[in-house]
Amino acid sequence: MIAGILTLILLLQDGFVPGAVTGHLDSIDGVPAVATRVVAIAVPRGIGTANDSLNYFELAAPVDKTLTDNEGNFRMQELPPGRYFILAGALPNGTYYPDAANVKDAEIVTVEAGAETPLKFKLLHKLGGKVSGKINANIAALGPRSATLTGPPLEDLLEVPIKPDGSFEFGYVPPGNRYLVSLWPPTPGIASFPVTVAQSDISGVELTPLPTKKVSGRIVVKNGNIPHGILGFFTARTWVPGKINDDGTFNVELHSTTHQIDFAGLPVGYSLASVKMGDREVTQQGVVVGNSDVSDVLITLNAPKKLATVKGKITGLGRERYSSSAVVMTGPTFNRGQADIEQDGSFQFDAVVPGLYTLSLSGVPEFKPITVVVEGFDTYEVAVTVPSR
Repeated sequence: MIAGILTLILLLQDGFVPGAVTGHLDSIDGVPAVATRVVAIAVPRGIGTANDSLNYFELAAPVDKTLTDNEGNFRMQELPPGRYFILAGALPNGTYYPDAANVKDAEIVTVEAGAETPLKFKLLHKLGGKVSGKINANIAALGPRSATLTGPPLEDLLEVPIKPDGSFEFGYVPPGNRYLVSLWPPTPGIASFPVTVAQSDISGVELTPLPTKKVSGRIVVKNGNIPHGILGFFTARTWVPGKINDDGTFNVELHSTTHQIDFAGLPVGYSLASVKMGDREVTQQGVVVGNSDVSDVLITLNAPKKLATVKGKITGLGRERYSSSAVVMTGPTFNRGQADIEQDGSFQFDAVVPGLYTLSLSGVPEFKPITVVVEGFDTYEVAVTVPSR
């Protein structure tokens, strides 16, 4: 309720009034479809349609979602004015309004400001049982969390909020071989719960936190600066992100077991080279967490053999300030690159990935950051002039 009020306030502040989509949903058998997911998906902008090419017609995440009540009725009342597809159930067995099995045949529903759009349609597929459970943790301490349901044959991510008492319910979901019920955002020590959905309801799904230990270490690169990336530690039922600091150190809390390392989102040419715990190579085995903290994990990354060089010379800065200042480059590909200022005012960054960067001078507040564009693998000269104070 609070989230809905806040959304409405934001919409009003942005200068428009939301609209609503209400309606009734029947099951394939012609009776009210109870506790069934209904979502509103914004129609992609542009002239292309799903009939032109599904390869280039990509749907975004739902703008709003709800469950039907005991009479099969539903309501989404905080939709920004626009054009939407209304989907009941979940892909690949969902039903687009009014009677379409795929988005190519779906009818576009136009939502107008302050207006209510009534709909009535019927599911094309039979749903399985309901899935419900509880998080055995202090939700107030954890903060806002959602329960997610993933796995084949689902093409959608099913997500429902965790209630203050820790309970959640997905409603009726498509039958599937094996789903995973997880907590989002990922929470250290709380593993996913596997469920197999048939026609019967599944209740009593419990996500219980396990004791965790602190795991820390550092990341090094064979050539150049540390790139941006998403560091994760995973098991068959958990995935926990690790926070990477500007100096390459990281820290994370993990429960006692063996965790594999996932380093995603790296620039082209970068890859995971090795993982060590002290002197032991654990790249294939994974990081083993026992009954105590771990502080000696070393992750080494491969980098492209040939990268760009950025160098330049600083004018207008007194030589006496060189030792207390440094040239800093930040951008989309690495966390933070820093170069010392030489006695002649020159500086140099080796092994720079092509991209758009911001160059600044630490300890020199009168210098305003400038933009540096690295387009290829050549050497780029940058002129840095410090205005007089």
